[in-house]
Amino acid sequence: MKLDVLTREQCQQVRGWRNTELQFLRTPYLITEQMQDEFYDNVINNRDSKHRYFALIEMVERDHVSLCSKTKRWLPTTMDKIFIGMGGLTNIEWENGTAEISLIINPEYRGKGYGKKAVDLLLDEAFKNMRLYSVYGEVYNCGNRGFWVKMVNKKGGYKTDLKYRKFYNGEMLDSIWFAFKKEDKK
Repeated sequence: MKLDVLTREQCQQVRGWRNTELQFLRTPYLITEQMQDEFYDNVINNRDSKHRYFALIEMVERDHVSLCSKTKRWLPTTMDKIFIGMGGLTNIEWENGTAEISLIINPEYRGKGYGKKAVDLLLDEAFKNMRLYSVYGEVYNCGNRGFWVKMVNKKGGYKTDLKYRKFYNGEMLDSIWFAFKKEDKK
């Protein structure tokens, strides 16, 4: 898997996923196509933005190696790009070396190891390429809490429980706040 440039079409695909899972998000309202286009134009395509978002791409073999009829040489395997999800480093504070991690995986690819790969790629981007010191996040207790707890434990990060962090469906939900620092990356 790799990080790649996020296209407008991919961004619109993410809108569809997020609009079906409002309970997990900080912004618990539906996003329109126009709103997502404005996000794409004003945030993703803005070099001065304090947010960096990426397409999470898995390269998969489309065909097996084949023999070219004209040259009688073996042709390499053709690779297709599969859009797995969107990941980001948001609320970047360059002066403090911090950013928040953001991740949404296509529901069809969840539970198959892509989330772990995505976190690894995003932390590499943060610590190696962007020269950040700390990456943090928050997950509500109705969300993928188990996934993030595993990531924190595996990478030696820090986590703490926070009470009453999100009102959803008539109740206040707790969350876990977590952080990885540069030395924690394994």
